[in-house]
Amino acid sequence: MKIAYIGAGSHFFELVTIEISQTPELRGATISLYDIAHEPMMLIEGVGRRLSEHYGAELKFEVCTELAQALDGADAVISSIGVHGPGQAWHKLDVEAVAELGIMQTTGDTVGPTGISQGLRIIPPYLELARAMERYCPDSILLNHSNPMGAICRAVNKYSKIKIIGYCHNVINALTRFGALLDVAPEQLDPVVAGVNHQTWLLSLRHRGKDIYPQLRQKLLETTEHQDRKFTMELLDLMGLYLMGGDRHIIEFFPHSRVPARPEDIGYALKWRRDMITEKLLSEELTKNAADLGKRATGEAPLILREKLSPEAMGQQIRALMFGPDMVHIVNVPNNGAVTNLPPWAVVEMKCVVGQHGAHPVHVGEMPAQAARWTLAQIYAHELVVDAAAEGCREKALQALACDPMVRDFHEPRMILDALVAAQGDRLSPFRA
Repeated sequence: MKIAYIGAGSHFFELVTIEISQTPELRGATISLYDIAHEPMMLIEGVGRRLSEHYGAELKFEVCTELAQALDGADAVISSIGVHGPGQAWHKLDVEAVAELGIMQTTGDTVGPTGISQGLRIIPPYLELARAMERYCPDSILLNHSNPMGAICRAVNKYSKIKIIGYCHNVINALTRFGALLDVAPEQLDPVVAGVNHQTWLLSLRHRGKDIYPQLRQKLLETTEHQDRKFTMELLDLMGLYLMGGDRHIIEFFPHSRVPARPEDIGYALKWRRDMITEKLLSEELTKNAADLGKRATGEAPLILREKLSPEAMGQQIRALMFGPDMVHIVNVPNNGAVTNLPPWAVVEMKCVVGQHGAHPVHVGEMPAQAARWTLAQIYAHELVVDAAAEGCREKALQALACDPMVRDFHEPRMILDALVAAQGDRLSPFRA
């Protein structure tokens, strides 16, 4: 068995290796690491070897200098590719550039001008990866963890023959909160969810066959412990549906995100993305984690050992995909008729049966109109981003901006795109005027 890590310098792969090491069916697998950043990849390899030894997993690690080497004969490919740049410097350039135009992004990795910039920059490398997989491991499945999740997965589906599944932790984390609020075990909750990644609607919730959504709504609206979900509560009160993703993500899907024109005007206890980046970079915790990774790689610091699975559960996912039995998980895949009033090709975050057949969505039926209205808008906006990135087409990039909820009028798209191109330089060169 061979598993390829693409973007292998990401800290995320330390957790992936823990879960693979804890999965008996993956014992003895070869882990092939590839990243354009060599140093962090070597740290992940060092930590991985120690984890494998600790768990007796007998994993074999190989560091690859060429993508083809990492992919050749791979059974599964796990990706965590980033285009934020060193210290999130490139992402920060986007955030600052659009702030000059009065656009305050609170996350900017999925929607809004900086989300579009990220899509335009990250989709071409993903299509290169997919084409390389077509050549070196055409039957393998790509397990994606990068954003914008929906746009990346749609691009790979549309422009290659590679199967891709997108993973995000937001829904699983929300179910954990619901379990605590309702005083039930989260694994006993039976949700129906659907939407685009970071804008996923809770359509129903049952516990042991009983509809408990009304009870959840009441408890959510009555509690005051939602400082990071004030906007979510407004939506719940008005729409009658809970929207998963957290305020800093979901507000960007709505025109409300254009009310503030300065960082100090941002409401809902949210922060400007640049300030969040700065705080993170200056935090002692981040510095300590980075230093400790190096120490864990050399054995100077103890390993981080986790008994509880992460929401992505990569070890279990690969086991189900390679060997079975089937498992149910919340993932991002083509709709294929599961939500009857969304396009069949649209990438939707929803409950799927994951197994040797891939990931097949569980039937949802018709999404309520108030949810479908916002979901459809983003599906088609993302379609323009996908085509613009794949074709290097300025016209479609402008159209994507014109359809974005954070753009107020048709005078803005050209100014925004030119500001992003000026900030990113060669990274957005196909979109120069």
